[in-house]
Amino acid sequence: MLVGSALFAGCTTGPEGTEEHYIKLSDAVCTFTEDGGETQVIDVRANPEWSFESGASWLKVSEGEGSTLVVSADPNTDGERSAEITLQAGEATASIRVYQLGFDRMNARYRYLEDLNHAVMSPSGKYVGGFITGLEGENDFTFTAVIIDLESDERVEIGPYPESLMGLEEAEVMTDQGTLYISDYVNGGCVAFELDGTYYRPEAVPGGYGPTVMQSVSADGSVFVGYAEGDPVTGCMYAPVKYVDGVGTALPLPEKSFRDEEWWAGVMVRGMSADGSVAYGSSWENYDYGMVWWDRDGNVDWVGSDLRKVTTVQREDALGNPVDYNLVDGMICWANQTQISPDGTWIAGTYRTEEFNAESNTVTQVNYPAFFNTETRTTTVFDEYVGYVALHVTDEGLGMIGLQGLGVTSGSVVDVKSKTLLGSMSEWIQERYGIYVSGGVLTYVTPDAKSVFGYTLEIQENGQPYTVYWYIAPPLN
Repeated sequence: MLVGSALFAGCTTGPEGTEEHYIKLSDAVCTFTEDGGETQVIDVRANPEWSFESGASWLKVSEGEGSTLVVSADPNTDGERSAEITLQAGEATASIRVYQLGFDRMNARYRYLEDLNHAVMSPSGKYVGGFITGLEGENDFTFTAVIIDLESDERVEIGPYPESLMGLEEAEVMTDQGTLYISDYVNGGCVAFELDGTYYRPEAVPGGYGPTVMQSVSADGSVFVGYAEGDPVTGCMYAPVKYVDGVGTALPLPEKSFRDEEWWAGVMVRGMSADGSVAYGSSWENYDYGMVWWDRDGNVDWVGSDLRKVTTVQREDALGNPVDYNLVDGMICWANQTQISPDGTWIAGTYRTEEFNAESNTVTQVNYPAFFNTETRTTTVFDEYVGYVALHVTDEGLGMIGLQGLGVTSGSVVDVKSKTLLGSMSEWIQERYGIYVSGGVLTYVTPDAKSVFGYTLEIQENGQPYTVYWYIAPPLN
């Protein structure tokens, strides 16, 4: 059983001389295995007398010896479930979040995709797509697209194709309907590969926009988002675009760039919710990586606008002349496409602060993992995790964070709502799926939590790191 860290849960202080009402818990979150696991005892310190209530019939709660709660769970023969225990002491209130794993976690399959240069999972976990790079002769590369059916483990290989025809760069999108989109560094845009072995190039957005690189797809395959390599309207290098039933349009930009300047590079849409209604992207001005989002009505804003702050300072340019420079505390993201929860409620990102040192003429940047709630439009920052970034978040508010260095090599799982650490990613995966993944970085959990996708950084003989992708899926029938 995984248990969350201790938490001061509730407190109210009255006027001087009156009684203080408070509740302090030893644990704010706990998780039970599908068979119920061991009973958990939670210490409660409260004033005045406290009461409790279980939020589900399967969640058994009783008062133990001393000031404790005894918590247990009935066996679970269905999928993952959760509930809350609520406590009250006078005017003070607190809650304990309880998760129980589904019965199907054991005997899951773990597949290490060493032969794929890059890979991506479809929204529901039906397919994984990627490609293999080969060598023909001494200097000529070849590329073979690969689509893996996770229900059968069967592979479809399409190719090989010579680099003179296409240069496959990154597996961008895998649909639940079986189409794989891979970016093409030779011709621009991307190439779409079908299960029947055919391929084609998506049509550009009408009006003179450049080739489109697809970045994310809705679960039903009717909505795509991505970016056009060239914007005839703004003159930017990139334009955020959206396709609905095959018809592409450009999405709006914020009025000014991340640093409150005129646009010149533009924005790339990176990911979206499973129904295609909420999307996010990253700006590319000066590699600022400002994080943008579009709500269900198509309105655009900066992710984490509630914390965003712009401060103008005088900084010397390359010639030693003083110029205005805008420092920005705000949310950023890079090229990851799975930083939004499937229902669109949460967006995971990195809250970056900037501080100017006039003496050295340098700007110091500090990163923190953060999660933006699109419904309340508020941001939760894990400021105790300096140097970490947020990678993914589930509908329930389970966040994946990792330490940023030469890539992210390991990470942890947090409960966003209670700001509680649930353990390392390896521990979380082993507890949930019965599989130990050493140093794995989890980047996507399907909505039903039956399949997950991630990567591991390996070191080559020359000392350079390379990425190996993997997935965990239910056992074969």
